[in-house]
Amino acid sequence: MKLQCQVEVVNRLHLNLNVKPNTKYLKSTLALGKEPKNDREYFILHFSSVNKKGTKYNVKGIKKAFVKCLSEGKVTLRFEEPPHDLCIKSNEPELKKFMKLLQSCITGDTKNVKLGELCSLGVVKEKMPTKLVILNRSEYPTSGLPRSLEYLYVNGIKLCNFRREILSLNNLRLLDLSDNEIEKLPLELGRLPNLSELYLANNNLGSKSTVDWKWLFGPRLIANLRLLDLSGNKLKELPKSIWKLQNLVSLKVNNNALTRLPAALGRISSLRYLTVSQNHLQALPCSLMQCRLEYIDLSCNLFNVETNSLVPEKHSHWDLYVTSLLHIASKAVMKQKIYYASNIIPWTLVEFLDNANLCVCGRPVLNDKFYVIKEYELKDFFRIVVFNNNRNCSVKFECYFCSPKCISIK
Repeated sequence: MKLQCQVEVVNRLHLNLNVKPNTKYLKSTLALGKEPKNDREYFILHFSSVNKKGTKYNVKGIKKAFVKCLSEGKVTLRFEEPPHDLCIKSNEPELKKFMKLLQSCITGDTKNVKLGELCSLGVVKEKMPTKLVILNRSEYPTSGLPRSLEYLYVNGIKLCNFRREILSLNNLRLLDLSDNEIEKLPLELGRLPNLSELYLANNNLGSKSTVDWKWLFGPRLIANLRLLDLSGNKLKELPKSIWKLQNLVSLKVNNNALTRLPAALGRISSLRYLTVSQNHLQALPCSLMQCRLEYIDLSCNLFNVETNSLVPEKHSHWDLYVTSLLHIASKAVMKQKIYYASNIIPWTLVEFLDNANLCVCGRPVLNDKFYVIKEYELKDFFRIVVFNNNRNCSVKFECYFCSPKCISIK
């Protein structure tokens, strides 16, 4: 028989030496069984979360049983050897059944009692939690977060600083820190090996003048991240290196202060869902035409507002032929999709490549001065479009060109 209970083990030897015991009740399992080679020998096995191998107590070693509080679900078993007191708390009916069976083993009246052999008894493994939802500060575990977590939700508890113990959750697949007051994330977040969904909506990531995006481009995060939610963070711009998230499927940046989207966004070939509602966008980069978006939300922006900031400078077609070795090499890097970073090439070149645009034909363009503002119908490029006016879904695009031939077919 097995009894699920809470047990506090008190070593009487420590009490005799005036040593203050450091014990507490632990979730445990008590198993009552018999020795395989001797049917008259009975033992109690005590397993706990701390002692997974178990401690064996001979039933004949019970010196006294304190059952005065049995009706309250409390019993104490005093053993002569080892000098331990097992203080047991459990459900009253189950505890009474266990004590009645123990009494039969002590008195030897076990004719009608069926007990398993000692070798067949094992600890009942506690199922480790994989999901944890914290909606109040009082719900935060005082003993720390379980290492087995795969889904963690910490919402609306006014968290100002990122809890670094989250960085030790190597099994974490989904992290939701929405509706807090976080201003900065640690670099180590990008090293979580299995994180694929990250929700950071309604925080303060963009409250400072400059945003440190290094955490977003960690080696594991750029390989595994599928969903990123940065809505409601007062962001004024997105990082130009966002193209490195080559497995990103869904990007949410609603309710920010974005005036432009980085042209590098169109280099994410896996992107399918993009929501940028409630921002200050006036035009879109033509690189988005290269994305096979299934869903795009552009509602509540400034596409219908006329402004002089979108008037391009006039240039000759010959400007497209005036180039340099740097431009030629950069085009080759982008065309072959060669990975680069500041630890491989100088950061000035990294910034130069990140600022590159895409032509309407999909080829890289390094000259960002020659472009044309043209309106396109969104439904011609994207499957599902959410816009202020569903009948007229035409939006201005900043169109860049890699050759006079592309200009002639615009």
